[in-house]
Amino acid sequence: MGSPVRVRLDLAYDGTDFAGWQHQPDRDTIQRRIEAAARRLYRLAPNERTPVVGAGRTDAGVHAERQVAHFDAPLVIPPAGIRAGLNGLLPDSIRVLAAAETAPDFHARFDATGKTYRYHLLTEPVVTPLQTRYAWPVGDRLSREAMEEAAAALVGRHDFRAFFAAPPGEEPRTPVRNIFTASFGQRENMLVFEVAADGFLRYMVRRMVGTLVAVGRGQLPPDRVGALLRDPELPGPRFRAPAAGLRLYRVHYDGSASGKRHSQRAG
Repeated sequence: MGSPVRVRLDLAYDGTDFAGWQHQPDRDTIQRRIEAAARRLYRLAPNERTPVVGAGRTDAGVHAERQVAHFDAPLVIPPAGIRAGLNGLLPDSIRVLAAAETAPDFHARFDATGKTYRYHLLTEPVVTPLQTRYAWPVGDRLSREAMEEAAAALVGRHDFRAFFAAPPGEEPRTPVRNIFTASFGQRENMLVFEVAADGFLRYMVRRMVGTLVAVGRGQLPPDRVGALLRDPELPGPRFRAPAAGLRLYRVHYDGSASGKRHSQRAG
C-alpha cells in the first residue's frame, strides 16, 4: 500500500436529526456518518478509523450548504468515485458535493481564513410547517430598520463574550473575532441574515440573531448590541435563536492557498 492521499470533501447536510458535526460517544453525528462511510468505501477493518476533519464544528440541528472537510485516504480512488461511493453509503441528509485530491498539508480547519453563515427568518403571520425545518418563524412585526441599525455594530473586531457559551474547559483561547459583514436581505417571505467573519464562537451566530430579533420586536433598543460588545458583563436578558434557521454557507480560503492546494483531479 502506498502513501496516504489527502482528500478534500465539499459537503452539504440537513443537520436536523444529528447531534452536530463533531464525533461524540453514542451520538449520531455528521462526522461519525462520513467516517463510517469512508471505512466501508476503503474496506477497512471495523476497528480502523479514517479521521475526517471539518472546517467548522456545526452544532446540533445546524445545517450546511458548503462545509469543507479532509481525510487521508489509504489508497487511490478517482475523485468522482469517492464522491459517488460515499454518497451511496451516506443517508440522503448528507451529500458529498465534490471530492478532490489535495496537497498533503491542506487542513480544512486551520487553512480556512473565514466562514460565512446565513440565518433564515420567516416573516409572515402564518407559515407552512414545510418551511420551519430550515427557518425560524418570527412573524411579520419586526422592525428591519432597528435590526439593521443593531447589526451594524457587530462589524469589526470585538470581544464577543456576550454572544457565546462554552462548557467549562472548552473556553476559547480568545473571545475576540473580526466580523467582515453583517447584513439582512429579503427573499420572498424570508429575511436572511448573512454574517462573515474570520471565525465564530460556540452559539455566537444564534445569540447574535436572537438579540437582533429581540431588537426587531422592540424588546431591546438597537444600541444594546454595541453596549454588549463594550461590556460583555452587562446585566439583562440573553437571547438565542433556534438551530433550525442556521446554515454554514461557505468556508473561505485565501487565493494563494486555494491555488496551491487544490489539485486538478476533482469529481
